[in-house]
Amino acid sequence: MKKNIVSILWLFVLLCMVGCGDNEADTISVFPENTGGLNMAANMSTEQMIPVITRAADFSGLSVDDFYIKILNDKGEITKEFSSLAAMRDEGLPVILSTGNYTAFASSFKPDGVEVSANPYFEVEGGGHPFVIEEKRTTQVTLKCVYKSLGVELALSEQFQELLENEAENYDYKVNVSNGTASYEFSKDEMRPAYFLKGCEELVVRVTMTMGGREYPERVWRITNQGNAPKTGEYYIIRLDAGDQPEAVSLRSALME
Repeated sequence: MKKNIVSILWLFVLLCMVGCGDNEADTISVFPENTGGLNMAANMSTEQMIPVITRAADFSGLSVDDFYIKILNDKGEITKEFSSLAAMRDEGLPVILSTGNYTAFASSFKPDGVEVSANPYFEVEGGGHPFVIEEKRTTQVTLKCVYKSLGVELALSEQFQELLENEAENYDYKVNVSNGTASYEFSKDEMRPAYFLKGCEELVVRVTMTMGGREYPERVWRITNQGNAPKTGEYYIIRLDAGDQPEAVSLRSALME
């Protein structure tokens, strides 16, 4: 039975290094007036791996140390921004902030202007995590990041793969996948999965084939989730099959099973 991939594939915990309390050890006297601290540290076992969707879509190479971090004030303005969790740690903890209300944001890469990527996109659940900075206290923040991509993987049939290997000069293909605002092209030289950051009404797949040394006109397929609009949190596998005749070319898709 086809189903959506598990929406929560990755989590990391940002734990307080300095607790909040009433004794002297729990209060940092060096805080300026009307400020407090935000102390973050990644807590991830080396044995904690993201489940592998398929052999091609292996997320185990992701590291929370590389996640982009920003802190927004109650007006939605960026108060602090770090290229990565590691960069924030290197700059020094705790992060000093004025007292008040904030929102923490984390993602696997900075999403600004990115519409499609060869890298999966994860984002803090709910789009942000609110927290409060109290005077001369260090606040604990826990963030959970979830898969927020519309993933597309191209899989070739054994029959077509064999033709490509045995008669490379006579067989070729290009598969362009679009969500209406961005596109990604698969080829013999680019088979990494694509990760769109936005959903769409349908995925449009354009296939150009060379078979027996002859290039055939482009064919177009339109893909939905059994009539439902594709959305982030889903992962599609597009299967391309082609024999030695143009009529044998076929394409089908499925959500990850």
